[in-house]
Amino acid sequence: MQARVIPSATKDTLIVPKLRKGIDSKLVFKRIHNPAFFEVEIIYADKSLGTYQTTNFNEIILIFFQKLSKINNGAIEGVQEKLDNLEKKYHMDKKFIDQQLSNAEYFQNKELLKEQINQNYISYPIEYTNEEVKNIIGLTEKQNIIKFTCDKYDLRLKDLADAIGMKETSLRAFASNNKISKQVETAIELYTENIELKKEIEILKSNKNT
Repeated sequence: MQARVIPSATKDTLIVPKLRKGIDSKLVFKRIHNPAFFEVEIIYADKSLGTYQTTNFNEIILIFFQKLSKINNGAIEGVQEKLDNLEKKYHMDKKFIDQQLSNAEYFQNKELLKEQINQNYISYPIEYTNEEVKNIIGLTEKQNIIKFTCDKYDLRLKDLADAIGMKETSLRAFASNNKISKQVETAIELYTENIELKKEIEILKSNKNT
């Protein structure tokens, strides 16, 4: 029987989804501990996105959210700060862990010991609602016109860039920095007005035929 191969968790191997709209799709990091490394199964909307191995549980969560932010046109630069500000998940009794961290102060290699304790027993939360996910990756903040248009009309950034005659890389830079020129803003407004006008024409045609 062939042994099961579990890929290491990296930005290249992790599978991340486009966020689902209109439903509360929970994101779960299911942690399985073994002596050599952590096995982590990532589940979104009750569907497994794969099982990965890592020696640092927090790292897999951070990499996943950063990649998720990029795929969904979020604000990747704010992901780590938002995760760091969340209440941590203790995988053993909190008092015991706090005592271990306190005891580490008396050792010469205290910083290394603290890092190992945090890595093994304390992590970011392991379950997130859809709204929490959107907040972490920067989709619930006030959206600029690029992100708003992509979300409203279910467009990829490339689709919008092609529609207004821009390079995708340039439009992505505008979206990430939240610094959008008046020329780009006007082009997007004209594009969305055209979409809405076509919708109205289709409605008029439909009403005329009934």
